[in-house]
Amino acid sequence: MAFDLNALSTYTDELSLELIAKAVLTTDLMDKIDVRSGLSAGTVAINLMDGDLDVADLSCGWNPSGDVSFSQVNITIADKQTKMELCPEDLRQYWLSQRMSAAADQESVPFEEVIASYYVERIKKYNENFLINGDLADAIPGTTPGIKAQVTGANGANVPSGSAAWTVATAVDQALDLFDAIDESVKDREDLIMVMSPSYFNLLRRALVASNYGYYYNQGDGTSIELPGTNCTIVKSSGLVGSDYVFAGPSAFVVAGTGLQDDASSMSFYFDKGEDVVKFIAKWRLGVAVHQVNVFATNDLA
Repeated sequence: MAFDLNALSTYTDELSLELIAKAVLTTDLMDKIDVRSGLSAGTVAINLMDGDLDVADLSCGWNPSGDVSFSQVNITIADKQTKMELCPEDLRQYWLSQRMSAAADQESVPFEEVIASYYVERIKKYNENFLINGDLADAIPGTTPGIKAQVTGANGANVPSGSAAWTVATAVDQALDLFDAIDESVKDREDLIMVMSPSYFNLLRRALVASNYGYYYNQGDGTSIELPGTNCTIVKSSGLVGSDYVFAGPSAFVVAGTGLQDDASSMSFYFDKGEDVVKFIAKWRLGVAVHQVNVFATNDLA
């Protein structure tokens, strides 16, 4: 039974107002990175190309040098699901007159649209957490690593000296140090992002205002801002709530793999006559890989 009605009372009026879903913190990291759809669950390889350019003085003859090399980075893509059973009869004493059918057979639940929309947001929040933390975000961790486990000093990312937890007094310098630590080979790219927790995002915004940079940066739509003096976009992620970890680098080098980009919209309610309940189901798949970790920067904190 999935309905939890402990917070409702049968002695007050629950008939007059619509159902209101609680707010869910969702952010937009998926919109910033490279999303590859149409992939199957399991390990999928991304092929990378590199090469040496060997330049010599002009001379007669044919003396070839240099080569083109190929490498791979793997995405581990996991299948995920959520399933619930909803018993409409549990709701009769709360919404009988307005929302429930007068018939003995009740083949739907009221507020399906509200419930579905709410769980779309919950799945988005889960996916954001999954991109950052991988299966470590689950109660039973699997083998799918997230960005936080991939972009580390141990894996070759650049860690600026003096990295520490941010305060209003240090946030701007810490962010600029992190930007400076991004490898020079990608420093002029237009897709540089710096990803942090919502609390760090707000802390940095306060620090910019306190430092009088508030007049010189675009405050955007509240989900991202430009770091003054750089070509880097600050992005907040709900997957980093409670974490001091920050990373920065080219967004195109962070690749999310999925089946269909609109899998979450395929969730459905249906009535199971055999069990006399309304069932809710959603399935999707997701994985993430970061290639060329050596060009990224991170403070490497927990």
